[in-house]
Amino acid sequence: SMLFQINPSFTKKNQLKLDLNKNILDHNFKLCFSLVYSIKSIDGAKIIKQIGRYYEIEIESNTVIMTLQTPRTGSYNMSSGPEGLFIIDKNNKRIECVVHPLIFENPISLVTYPELKEKISDPVIPMPFSTNLKQKFIKISNLEFKIRSEEKEFFKNIKNLFIPSKIKFNITKGFEIIFCKVKLQNDGYKIYFDKNLITINYSDYGGKLYSVITLIQLLNFYKSKLPLGSIEDKPSLIWRGMHLDCARQFYSVDEIKRLFDYMCFFKLNRFHWHLTDNEAWRVELKCYPDLTTKGAYRGYREKIPPFYGSGYKKTGGYYSRIDIKELIEYAKFRNIEIMPEIDLPAHSWTLLQIMPELKDPTSYVSKDIGNYQNNTINPILDETDIFLKNILKELSDIFSFNLIHVGVDERPKEAWKGSSKVIRYMKKNKISSFDELQDHYMNNIISILKKFNKLTAAWNEAALPAYSDIGSAGSSGNVDKSCIIFAWENQDVGLISTKKGYKTVLCPGHKTYFDMAHNNSTYERGICWASTIEVKEVFDWKPLKGYKPDELINIFGIQGQLWSETITNKDYFDEMINPRLAALAEIAWCTKAKRTWGQFRSSLVNQIEYLTKIGWKHHNF
Repeated sequence: SMLFQINPSFTKKNQLKLDLNKNILDHNFKLCFSLVYSIKSIDGAKIIKQIGRYYEIEIESNTVIMTLQTPRTGSYNMSSGPEGLFIIDKNNKRIECVVHPLIFENPISLVTYPELKEKISDPVIPMPFSTNLKQKFIKISNLEFKIRSEEKEFFKNIKNLFIPSKIKFNITKGFEIIFCKVKLQNDGYKIYFDKNLITINYSDYGGKLYSVITLIQLLNFYKSKLPLGSIEDKPSLIWRGMHLDCARQFYSVDEIKRLFDYMCFFKLNRFHWHLTDNEAWRVELKCYPDLTTKGAYRGYREKIPPFYGSGYKKTGGYYSRIDIKELIEYAKFRNIEIMPEIDLPAHSWTLLQIMPELKDPTSYVSKDIGNYQNNTINPILDETDIFLKNILKELSDIFSFNLIHVGVDERPKEAWKGSSKVIRYMKKNKISSFDELQDHYMNNIISILKKFNKLTAAWNEAALPAYSDIGSAGSSGNVDKSCIIFAWENQDVGLISTKKGYKTVLCPGHKTYFDMAHNNSTYERGICWASTIEVKEVFDWKPLKGYKPDELINIFGIQGQLWSETITNKDYFDEMINPRLAALAEIAWCTKAKRTWGQFRSSLVNQIEYLTKIGWKHHNF
C-alpha cells in the first residue's frame, strides 16, 4: 500500500498549504497537529476539534489551505508549520504517514553576519568590574594548579565546568593558588596574578566560584599562560536570572543541569522554573498526586491532548521530590537559587481538567490569548482556598529558596463573569471589579506564603493594569508591596512597577524572550509577538535608561526567558539560548555594555569555542 504523503508549504499569499496525495481522500481520515499561530480560516477541510492550538481536521480535498494569525514580521518561519502531525482513520486507529519538510514559496534568506575579528583586550564574559593586566606573563605548565587540600571538595563539585579545558587542580604540584576569605560584596572577588602565586580574595561561595570561572575563561584565551596583574570584580545586580518553561515541553534533569552549567559559566545566579501551564502540570505534589499522574503527560489517547508537537504517543514527564532535591543541590554548587513557578489563576487548563471543582459550573465561555477556554480557577470557592493552602505549603517545604512565583499573567478579562458565586461574593464584600477581586486573591496568597516564610513573586499583571490589549486583565493597584514583580509585557512596565515601589526584575519580551526568532528569515525558528532579537540587540540593550535614582533602588535584576512552544525538538534548544544568554549575562552583570560590540563579539567567539567542547551548539551572531 502506498504511504500517505503530506507536503506542507507557505504559499506566495502567505497561507499554510497542505498538499495530500490522492488516496488520502478515498478514506475518511482526520489530520491532527498543532501550530504556534491559530487558524483564522480553512479551505478543503473542516475543524472538528480545537483545544488551544491543537487541531483535528476532517479532510474534504487534496489541498488544504489555512489562513493563520499574522505574525509581527508579516512572514512565517520553520516554527510556523504543522507540528506533531498524525492521521487517524474512521476506526480511531493511527495511520502511518510521511510529513515532508516545510517549504516556502517566498523564502527570506538567512542573515549573514560580518566577521569583526578584533584584538581582544578583555576575554572574560561578563566583563569584570575592573581589569588591570600587563603584557607580561606567567607560564602555567600542563595547565596545572596547586591548591590546598581543604579546597579539594570545592573543585570536585564543579569539575564538569573545567574538564573540557584540560585544567587540573591538585594538591601536589602546579602553579600555586591561595584563597583568602575577606569582606567583599556578595558574589565579588579579587584575583592577584604574581610571578609565583595567584591570590584570590572572596567573601562568599559565589565570589569564590566566579573567580575560578574567570580563571577558566582567561586560560581559554591565553592557553598555557596568564598575564601578571589583577582583576577586581563584582556584579551590579543581585538577580541575574534565566527562566525555562518546562510545561510546554518537558526537560530532563540532565538537560536542566546542562543549562545550570551554562548559566554558571556566565555568572547567572537565579533559575526561574516554570512548572505548570495550560498544557501540563510538572511538579509532583503528595497532596494532589493526580496532577502529575494525569497532567504531566500528553497524547491522542491521554486526558491532555498533544499540544505543541507532542504527537500521537504518550509523552511528557514530571519532577519528583528526589529530582527537585538533586537539582537544588546541583544548582547550589553553581551559586544558583531555584524559584519555582505555579502559574495561576489563569494558564490552568490542564489543572482544571483534573480538578474541575476549582471552577464554578457555567455556560459562559471565556477564552485566553492562546485559545484555551475556561482556563482560570475561581478565587472565591472554598475548594480553591484549600487547594492554594495545600499546594503552597508543600511547595514551601520542597523548595529551599525564599521566593515562590505564582504567575498571575494573562487572566482573560471575562474569566469570572459567568460565576454567580463570584458576583454574589463581590456584592457582599463591596468589590467593584474583577481586577479588585484579583488583588484580593493575590493578597491572600501573599499572606499564606508569609506564614511559610516565603516571599511572593508574580508577573506584572499581578500588581499593575495589563499593558497590552490582548484581552487580558490585571490589578486594581492594591497589592501588598512585598510582592516581587517580573516586568515582561514591555519596557515601560518596569518603570511603572519600580515607581510604585515594587522590587522588580526586568524581563521585557522584546529583549529577553529567547523564544523570539533572531530575525525574519523563513529559515529561522521562533515566534515574534514582541520583536525579533539578534545577539547584538541583546548586547545593545540599556535596561536602566530612564530610571531615577529612587526607582533604581527597586530594580532587583534582569532575567532571560525561554518559553517552549517552539522547542518541538530538543535540537532547537541550544540555538535559541546560545549566545543570546551570554550577551544578556553581560548586561545583567554590568547593567549596560562597557565595551564595543566588536570587542564583545571577539571575546564571545573565543568562549563559544569552549562551549562547543561541552557540546553546546550556537546561533550565528
